[in-house]
Parts: sequence; structure tokens; C-alpha cells
Amino acid sequence: MRMSPGYPGAYAPVGTRTGPASGAFVQGIVAAGLLAAVQDQPGRPVMNKRALRLALQGGASLAAGSVAAQAWQRRDFGRMAVAVAAGVAGVAVIEKLMTDSKERNDGKEKA
Repeated sequence: MRMSPGYPGAYAPVGTRTGPASGAFVQGIVAAGLLAAVQDQPGRPVMNKRALRLALQGGASLAAGSVAAQAWQRRDFGRMAVAVAAGVAGVAVIEKLMTDSKERNDGKEKA
């Protein structure tokens, strides 16, 4: 086993990817999931399909943003553009897969 970067004394299994994007993805899932779970009912958090969808989208957004920010600092604008495009695609795919047809139709009628 090898040492996990950034966590003294913590071990990661060999072959595990522990980069900034994967860490940011988990941070985004937790942060967005917590917000989504308590948003509608502050006294009683609920983890439903909507909260899960928002958590996954938050993870994808934060991961893409982290990679884009690192690319910006390195002046690697091509990688930055790819990271942003991948983030947009990830959020759109999650929205498409986790929104059922009734939710999509309700959203169109209200708009």
C-alpha cells in the first residue's frame, strides 16, 4: 500500500486515483448534497432523488471547476476549456438521466 497524498498516515489502495479532480468531486457531492437535503425542510433533512441529482451535479461542477482553475494558473487554456466543457456535459447528462419526463414537463409548463 502507498501513502495517500495530502493525508498523513492515510493509505490508498494501489491503483486508486486520488487527484484533485476526484477529491473535488467528493467534496462537491457532500457539499451540494447537504444543501439540497436541508433546503426544502430545514428541520428534517431528506435525501431524495432531487437531492441526489443536485449532489452529483455539484460534484461534477466542483471537479470541473478545480481542474479549470489549476489549468488557468498554469496558463493551459486548452485544458481549461476542456474542463469547463466536461463539467457542462456532466451536469447535463446527470440532469437528463435523473429527471423523469413528468419533472421535465412540469418545468416547461411553469416557464
